[in-house]
Amino acid sequence: AAAAPAVAPAAAEPVAAAAPQPVRIALPGKGRARYTITRGEGGFIVGQAVHTWEHDGLTYSLQSVTETTGLAALFKPARVVQMSRGEVTAEGLRPREFRHERVGGTDTASLDWARRTVAYAGREEAFGPGAQDMLSMYYQLVLLAPRAGAVELPIATGRKLETYRFEVLGEESVAFGGGERRTTRLRTRSGGDTIELWIGAGTRGLPLKIRFTDRKGEVFDQVLDAGDVQEDR
Repeated sequence: AAAAPAVAPAAAEPVAAAAPQPVRIALPGKGRARYTITRGEGGFIVGQAVHTWEHDGLTYSLQSVTETTGLAALFKPARVVQMSRGEVTAEGLRPREFRHERVGGTDTASLDWARRTVAYAGREEAFGPGAQDMLSMYYQLVLLAPRAGAVELPIATGRKLETYRFEVLGEESVAFGGGERRTTRLRTRSGGDTIELWIGAGTRGLPLKIRFTDRKGEVFDQVLDAGDVQEDR
């Protein structure tokens, strides 16, 4: 009897990759916030920083435009723009592109998470877990909401890759929106400069206050303007 014709095995059905699911984070899906910048203990207003953001739980885009205002703008006009774009993950923000524009030029950093390398200033360097850039780090710290100890984050500045160690200094009350808000205060030092951050509950995923102290001892505070936060969920 003739052999039965061989039957080709049925082709396996391609398995569709599961679509990534959006991650819920404290930051509203879209918005704008203004920070008032003061200098010294007298609180002399020298400028403002306007933050805008957008995310869908999968990818994000952040921008900060800092500029002098009032008399300070007459004597020393300045404008700095920072932009960060990347992904939203269960661990928080994962930046891929950072850009820092200032009067003296522009710095950029590109983070390759598959290879764990960052490219900047014509060179490439490996980074560890939790890497951020100079803008995304503020939002990442709000999302992490540390209460004690310290948080170490590799930070891409566009000029170098450096590990920032944010120490949790404890809880403090900060004047905000005509009242006081309980916050957690963090501090890190880089070279001769110090950055401090106050994270308050219910500030819509935003840092409440940021302080820069340069190596000369000059203090600049950025305080969130409670009356100028616009959001669109």
